[in-house]
Amino acid sequence: MATLQFLGATRSVTGSSFLVQDGTTRVLVDCGLVQGSAEMTARNRLPSPFDPSAVDAVVLTHAHLDHTGLAPRLMAEGFRGRVLTTGITKDLLPVLWDDVVRLQQTGRSRARSRSLHEEVTPLYTQMDVEKTLSHCEGHPYGTVIPLSPSCRVRFADAGHILGSAIVELWVREGEKDRKLVFSGDLGQRGKPIVRDPVAIDEADELVLESTYGDRNHKSMAETIAEMGRVIAETLALGGSVLMPVYAIGRSQDVLYVINQLTLKGILDRPRVFLDSSMAIRAAEVYGRHLEAFDEEASRLVRHPPTNVRAPRVMFTETLAASRSIARVHGAIILAGSGMGEGGRIQEHLARHLDDSRSCVIFTGYQVAGTFGRRLVDGATPVRVIGRTLPVKVRIHTINGLSAHADQAGLLEWVGGFREPKPKTFLVHGEPEKMTVLAAELEKRYGIKASMPEWRETLAL
Repeated sequence: MATLQFLGATRSVTGSSFLVQDGTTRVLVDCGLVQGSAEMTARNRLPSPFDPSAVDAVVLTHAHLDHTGLAPRLMAEGFRGRVLTTGITKDLLPVLWDDVVRLQQTGRSRARSRSLHEEVTPLYTQMDVEKTLSHCEGHPYGTVIPLSPSCRVRFADAGHILGSAIVELWVREGEKDRKLVFSGDLGQRGKPIVRDPVAIDEADELVLESTYGDRNHKSMAETIAEMGRVIAETLALGGSVLMPVYAIGRSQDVLYVINQLTLKGILDRPRVFLDSSMAIRAAEVYGRHLEAFDEEASRLVRHPPTNVRAPRVMFTETLAASRSIARVHGAIILAGSGMGEGGRIQEHLARHLDDSRSCVIFTGYQVAGTFGRRLVDGATPVRVIGRTLPVKVRIHTINGLSAHADQAGLLEWVGGFREPKPKTFLVHGEPEKMTVLAAELEKRYGIKASMPEWRETLAL
């Protein structure tokens, strides 16, 4: 009998991981890093609850740490199977995993473990990364990939970041195929650069993300206007705009929007620092895959408009270059990490948190327990890089740039499934948001969605 085990992102937003077994084949869909509180991140160091050497394949939805960040650790534990993803994600994975190794080497990612008096050991090494990459296969959207005589998989564009995928997985039960669909992270329609999520019309079981299951985003036009107003007001005061961004996806989106703001005349030649070697590498990968851009972005690349107000973008790859930004005022600084948990953004926050002229703009979801969430919730004072500082900067959350579909987007996508609607499991969301989305799914489609517990196993 086939089973589905929920190994992560259950009643929480990160650590996506789901094990499908059909008696002869074992497939792990995503192998994500857990982010958030110390209690939650401790899960990253637990041994796998299954034999990694018995897993035939790992299928990765997209190149974000909370979906792929533990794959090299699985390799260190004995996994030797296939790693399947899209071609673009395959190109982005070295950027992602190399950065984890680098952060471990600098000791930044060890601070939380030290505070718990744990022995500090790397999650994985560069050798583990290289081994995992040697097992990676990049596949195009829409191609059915056999994993075994009883199991096959196919990717569809999720519209979240370039290369992101919805996973369609078939397992054989006697004379009949059973189809599971994993939404991965679904993007919102009309988002810059990426194409809209592909509709799927058939499934027996659906594992659905629910990050924004309780709310709707502002329109893109409203989002661009709001960001333009906040940035313009801050720069006029002589303050700096700090934007914690995810290196893959969000930093490229923000640069796109800033350019749009100059084309509209809202900003005039602003100084912009992309202070992330990882984001710079990711941008290079994006540049090699223009075929995956949406129509508007492709047109702008092919025929760039004349822009006398174009932003002055500077890339700071080294730590020395990053520190030199300390002498700059009246600039826009994009730096990782997106939740403020580590990376170069903490250096900038330490310099500006007590400056009432400056502001911090969050453009992505802030997981409970993270530094970013504490700022959004109004914490003051806060401790950052060994210093306790009052929070005088203005804090803004602009979710219209989120790479996640909102409630309306999720409901619309689920509506694309034919009757009978699939049995639905909500993951990748906080419990209260899942509850709201579950009520809407039942109201609109009669779907009684469930919210699995961590490590719960379901017989299909």
